[in-house]
Amino acid sequence: MKLLVVDDHPLMLDGLVQMAVQALPDHQILPARSLAEAMVHAGSDPPPSLVLLDPGLPDTSGAGAIRCLVSALPGSAVAVISANDHPPDQEAAWAAGAQAFMSKAAQPQELIGGLQALSRGERVLITRQHGRVAAPDAPSAQHGLSARQLEVLEAVCQGLSNKVIAQQLDISEKTVKAHVTAIFERLQVVNRTQAALAARRLHLVRQDLPAPD
Repeated sequence: MKLLVVDDHPLMLDGLVQMAVQALPDHQILPARSLAEAMVHAGSDPPPSLVLLDPGLPDTSGAGAIRCLVSALPGSAVAVISANDHPPDQEAAWAAGAQAFMSKAAQPQELIGGLQALSRGERVLITRQHGRVAAPDAPSAQHGLSARQLEVLEAVCQGLSNKVIAQQLDISEKTVKAHVTAIFERLQVVNRTQAALAARRLHLVRQDLPAPD
């Protein structure tokens, strides 16, 4: 079995790898310093069954990084480990499909136990203040949005036109329009501004995206 560990800081990555070896000595540990490198490992055979991810990556950060790995590894459990463990950060991770959220400020033994629990299929929440606490139930499937629709929604939140979105995602403009229509229906909105506001409120997109006018 494989465990993919993703962090862009070399020293932190080394520390997480050592912790992963202690927690799950029977797993092959695959380190990665970017989403691009992580996606290469995600395409290996067999793919990683577990992912330990700091989503603050240089190429794609936040919920976008989580969603990419959740989409690329549908049968795997993704754990977010972050120095930012405020409730909005946790909610964004759950909404993006993470199965665990762990604070980097937690005690090493708590993090080791969290990884072991994740390997048993448990949902895990470890905060800096309270240690391991009950994790929320799994959310409904991103409010019914597919991984591709979430990509389109994030582009809409960036103010991009259907034409530009189509070019970026390498799909037809007609397909983008169909996705936008489906997004409006799922979020019960009637225009792109309302969709962007709803996406931010529901933590379906990165919170650092500019708010719509």
